[in-house]
Amino acid sequence: MEMMSAGPASFPALATASGSDLHSTISSTGPPWPTTSTSSLSSLNDYSNFPLIRQGDRTYLRDPESIYPLPCDLPEIHRQTLRSLMLVRVFGRPFCTPYLSERPPTRVLEIACGSGLWSGLCHDYFARRGHRNVAFHGIDLVSLAPDMRKKGVNWNFKRHDLRKPRLPYPDDYFDFVFIKDAGMCPSSPAQQASGLSEPLRVLKSGGILEVWDSDWVFRSLLPNPAPARKLASREQETADATATYTFSSATPFTRAQNKFLQDYNSWVEKAFDHRKLTALPCATIGLSFNAEVDDLENFDSRRIAIPLGELRWERDGQGKDSRGNVRRQLTADQLSIRRTALLTVIQMIEGMEPILMEASGKSRDEWDRWWTAMMADVFQKGGLANGECLEVSAWWGRKK
Repeated sequence: MEMMSAGPASFPALATASGSDLHSTISSTGPPWPTTSTSSLSSLNDYSNFPLIRQGDRTYLRDPESIYPLPCDLPEIHRQTLRSLMLVRVFGRPFCTPYLSERPPTRVLEIACGSGLWSGLCHDYFARRGHRNVAFHGIDLVSLAPDMRKKGVNWNFKRHDLRKPRLPYPDDYFDFVFIKDAGMCPSSPAQQASGLSEPLRVLKSGGILEVWDSDWVFRSLLPNPAPARKLASREQETADATATYTFSSATPFTRAQNKFLQDYNSWVEKAFDHRKLTALPCATIGLSFNAEVDDLENFDSRRIAIPLGELRWERDGQGKDSRGNVRRQLTADQLSIRRTALLTVIQMIEGMEPILMEASGKSRDEWDRWWTAMMADVFQKGGLANGECLEVSAWWGRKK
């Protein structure tokens, strides 16, 4: 399919976390799940040392108390890589806070770091500006990050279960703490009111906490939305250049118009409700930041809607940028961003197949027919032309 093969061709390549590096890392560490040999039978309940299990063609966390619904394997890392590169493009750089431009950090923590991709991008950003002495620390349950020290990154990784009550770092240790796409983790600020307490504990006074996340259900953006207020000119210029839409609580949305995304929305909400997860982290993380008024100052946020296709109302002349210019023909870069957003959404739905099948009540044959029809609709029939968007948000604040 043409759309499936179209990726972010204009996005910069990242040497510090390439697919070959990740494959080598996973291969060298061996399978992180117990085999069926007699010597490993005693490890069947050792979820810490053997956290993963194969389910069909994918690998998931096998701890029965884990509610994380996405896979933990190379295809998922590749999906997260595409999503991260796209987010850096639409936000304009690896972070949104303006304060690090004034005072670059010396010690950075990436929580739920996965492949360490963001740390590599952030290292490159600061190195291009002459700041090469930034130390990056990554933490995650599964060790998937390659040794980026070979690429010149001052990189330190710790394997840690984020469900534990404390991070394995002392108080006031980091200048910058970053969390991305961790909304499904039980300890995240999207899932509990105290989700920011530990990141704030290890953050120095004057240090920056920043969180990026995406909603797991989809809405349709109504025609010609006004740009969000209080945006710096550079931020709005980035939105115009990427053909994305800045939005606020006043921006007009409606329910998803695509029937397959309507199905998905109902199933994922049911599945998440059963697991006591929120499908709308972008609506709850801001509340967590607001709850930390005693510890955080200069709290701010950015919200961006990335259309999942070429919108009918844009072609009809109802889509305009911040200067009032009509958006008609997307550039190759703009189209690449939208195709990448769609690809990461389809891959996400595929990764959550076990819980979505359960919530839908469909048999394997019924699910396969639904999946085939959905793929034909979104990739061949232009089924996402009514404003369906991926909504992404960033929040940041400075510790007092």
